[in-house]
Amino acid sequence: MKKYLGLISFVLIIIFIILSFIIPQVLNPLPESLDLLLLLLLLLGSFFTAFFSLKGCLKTITLSISSIGMLILLVVFIFVISLMLFGNFGT
Repeated sequence: MKKYLGLISFVLIIIFIILSFIIPQVLNPLPESLDLLLLLLLLLGSFFTAFFSLKGCLKTITLSISSIGMLILLVVFIFVISLMLFGNFGT
């Protein structure tokens, strides 16, 4: 099973990219919190399955792509926390 984690991670990151950037209209019928939760679970699932998969080219590709997504998620999280603590910047 561990040898297929790279492929599973690759499929999860492709689904994340398709749903968030290429055809986001698919998520319109869902409530806002549910589609954000779905995208977050896809990104986290892709990162952790790539992290625990066997070595290989597919692991490197999916781990690098999902790491960029995790870094962006961390920056957004820090920005939201700082907005809650210090108010709106620039006003």
